[in-house]
Amino acid sequence: MSNLAPTPVIPFARGRIEELLAKIFAVCAAVLSIDVFRNGFDQLPLLNQVWFYSFCVALTISLIGGLASAFWFGHMKIWYRAIVFITLIAMITWPLQVIDTAALPVGYKPYIWWAVGISTLAAAGAFRNSIAIVFLILMPITWFVIRTSPFGAPESAAMAVEDSLYSFFFSGSVAILVMFLRNRAIQVDSEFATLSRTRLERAFLDVVQLERTKINSIVHGSVVYALDTAVEASSDSQRAEAAELAKDAIGRLNRESARDPVAGNNISSQAYFESMKDALARRSEFVNVKIKASVDIDVPFEIAVGIAEATFQALTNSLEHAPGASSRKIVMSSTSTSIKFLIVDNGPGFRMSSVPRSRLGIRVAIFERLKSLGVDAKLASAPGEGTTWIFEWHRA
Repeated sequence: MSNLAPTPVIPFARGRIEELLAKIFAVCAAVLSIDVFRNGFDQLPLLNQVWFYSFCVALTISLIGGLASAFWFGHMKIWYRAIVFITLIAMITWPLQVIDTAALPVGYKPYIWWAVGISTLAAAGAFRNSIAIVFLILMPITWFVIRTSPFGAPESAAMAVEDSLYSFFFSGSVAILVMFLRNRAIQVDSEFATLSRTRLERAFLDVVQLERTKINSIVHGSVVYALDTAVEASSDSQRAEAAELAKDAIGRLNRESARDPVAGNNISSQAYFESMKDALARRSEFVNVKIKASVDIDVPFEIAVGIAEATFQALTNSLEHAPGASSRKIVMSSTSTSIKFLIVDNGPGFRMSSVPRSRLGIRVAIFERLKSLGVDAKLASAPGEGTTWIFEWHRA
């Protein structure tokens, strides 16, 4: 298996988990922030308006940016972090926001309290687990300091601890669930990468076996026939004929040896197509695979692996997102200078522009991977028109 490069772990499952969590958080944060603004405006006469409105504008931009990123544009981490740091800065600068501590009424609770839980949850999406835990502890502690200071209309230490623990346990339990889902998604991605590598190794072994079978046929055909002719030769013309047969057999062996995947880095397109057909049949019985190749050419092994990975990903997407498709077909063909894969289904189709940037299956496993190998990848799809993939490699 020395010819097989390590299969990269592409975060399909993690990308989808992150996308779902981002949408849930963006909507919940927008709803929960109503309490932040409502209490803030109620407390406005007691606050420095410049600081208050600065915080409100910054938080509003972050919430709107989060909604847009979660549902359309991706890159949600920017807005997670913005919410965390905006809230933390507002808490640290709280003494500058209060105009007169003596004017604070009994039972007053700073409006920033209603943003603590949102920002703590945002930290779970903004940072890796170790840093998220730091913020999970830091935010309640900062609130405790505010609540027991003159600028928080000082509450008793017991009540301040109760509020801090409430924030810690509520936000902490949700954050731990998020971390668990994220880690589980990483495990699924790793298992998928292992499965993909196993599938490719099996396909590789099939190709090797087909190539060896071809060489064996030459040995048992051309070579054995040449030897038989030489043994039975009794005249100069028969011996000359046997010599020509032997020369031809040796030439064929040398040519086939140069195409052995173990001996070099190329495989024959015909053997590759046959191996892919078997592998795709094992992947799903709901796909019709055809081979239309009258020309057998050498294909670099790295190119073959890249197109195989992209084909499996395209088929996986079809099975997952177009389960009701009544027709799925994959056509493999070759010319004297190229090979071509056509993957077609008559499912609902989609618009590439509507696929969130966090969806890595199409962008990373197909377009970027094939582009790095010099393989042309084209997608034709629209709502109601099915999906067609074309992967084409041209020999230089």
